[in-house]
Amino acid sequence: MFAVVEDRGRQFRVREGEAVEVDRIRGEVGTDVSFDKVVMVGDGGSVRIGSPYISGARVIGVIEKHFLGEKVIFIHRVLTNSLGKRRGHRARRTLIRVRKIESA
Repeated sequence: MFAVVEDRGRQFRVREGEAVEVDRIRGEVGTDVSFDKVVMVGDGGSVRIGSPYISGARVIGVIEKHFLGEKVIFIHRVLTNSLGKRRGHRARRTLIRVRKIESA
């Protein structure tokens, strides 16, 4: 069984027992997280698609860890003076292990 959930403008395809990496979610490691915005649920040959969401369906997971994502480096150049600034950024991320997919 799989589901497509939406979290803060991004969609993720998840399965029971899999881990998914999302933007930082407030909460302690080991606490439960619920995603109510389920866009699609599939089970073998049958697929349910919401418009835009499936009412009564949700995905339950547990927070495994908080970490910093991969570093993104960008360079700002001023061509007239040959000046440049090199900057970096690491996004805060959360790893969630999906425990259960409930479809109404």
